[in-house]
Amino acid sequence: MRRRATRPNVFRGLKRFGVYSTDWKYILVPTAAAYLTPFVFGLWFGYVPLGFPLGLFTFLILLGTFNYLRLSKPECWLSHKFDWVADRNASFRPPLNSELETADWIRDYKKQISLGEK
Repeated sequence: MRRRATRPNVFRGLKRFGVYSTDWKYILVPTAAAYLTPFVFGLWFGYVPLGFPLGLFTFLILLGTFNYLRLSKPECWLSHKFDWVADRNASFRPPLNSELETADWIRDYKKQISLGEK
């Protein structure tokens, strides 16, 4: 069999409009919310529904923001920032394998079962 050519950048992220494919959810969900909310409440500016300019403005602002963040911040900065916020800025870390002895809690659980407690 003959060797086939391989793509050298197969594991690189896919960009559209300068934004990686993993970040589009952070752009499209707020844009959809900004677009649909004025329709739900019936907000119009003259003969133009307010959702159209508001959705377009939100999309352009978020697209520019994400392009700026990708150029000025390191790789995976946004996902690490969201993880940091989700952990509520915790200064603790889970114990390492060497710091956690599983035999202690297994022994205690077996003792509780033999005494009839749960």
